Amino acid sequence: MKTFKEFINEALPFGAMVSTSSYGPGLYGNPTASGAKLTPSSRGVAHKTLPLGSQVRITDPKTKKSITAPVIDRGPYHGNRQYDLTTQTTRDLGYKDYKQFGVRNLDVTPIPKEKPKPKIPDLGIKVNTKVPKIVPFKKK
Repeated sequence: MKTFKEFINEALPFGAMVSTSSYGPGLYGNPTASGAKLTPSSRGVAHKTLPLGSQVRITDPKTKKSITAPVIDRGPYHGNRQYDLTTQTTRDLGYKDYKQFGVRNLDVTPIPKEKPKPKIPDLGIKVNTKVPKIVPFKKK
């Protein structure tokens, strides 16, 4: 049986008010976990376990701004934070820079991926779709 603390720790990354911070200036030029180079215009977040490339909706309850950003990196590894936002992501939320952003509680919700509709494979088989003409049987 899980303890209450274990349950809360598992639930926090999936749509809750969570502690977030910002990162970037000292790391520009370094590769992210997704393989892209971190630049001042990189938009995204870092999370320890969400799949790279998945999308999260970030809402700031103070400014009421809401944006969508991809998971591009791993972290945060400092403090008790669940997400690190790139400098561009904090700007998109209305903050001048990462210093003004600091550490904030934001509503972060992962966006589930839509499952693609299965395609019917073309097996190369031609099917006669014409209905045969019915001829009455004649007795001799």
